[in-house]
Amino acid sequence: MNGSGISDKNNREQASRIEKLRNELNDVSEGTAVFKASPDIPADVLESGLEDIIAFESVGLGISLFEGLQQHGMKLPPPDQLNEFRSVRKVMEIFRALEEMRIFLIGFEEMNARELYSKLWHQTLWEGCYVKKRYPGAITLIDVSHKMMQSDIQQYLDNLMKPDRIH
Repeated sequence: MNGSGISDKNNREQASRIEKLRNELNDVSEGTAVFKASPDIPADVLESGLEDIIAFESVGLGISLFEGLQQHGMKLPPPDQLNEFRSVRKVMEIFRALEEMRIFLIGFEEMNARELYSKLWHQTLWEGCYVKKRYPGAITLIDVSHKMMQSDIQQYLDNLMKPDRIH
């Protein structure tokens, strides 16, 4: 077998692994995950990105975002212990910590800081695992409201992927 035959076999095997990962992502997210990748993304990057997403979505198999933030030194007091001002500061601290992991929250525009912190504390930070992504270009969006249509999330991703938005 020549070098191209080996390469073709490796490409087919990788394509099979990627398809299996896409199916696993669909299963673990109960069909709610929206995955968007540039058609130019190398297959190895796509594969590792899907593995990262599955790890993030595998709540119960890893530590939650809540627990991970605490383990990395963030204090997360119960929401009833914070006034509006302290809630704003805590929400911003959470946003910065999540941003370092390339996790961005959407769907909270209708909430004040206390409502948002309460939602994060009671629900959102428990819905994903604390995972450091291997591919630094990957991002994760979390709809805090759980009310956004999948098409709206897809549009949000499309807007983020426009060439003039990527730095």
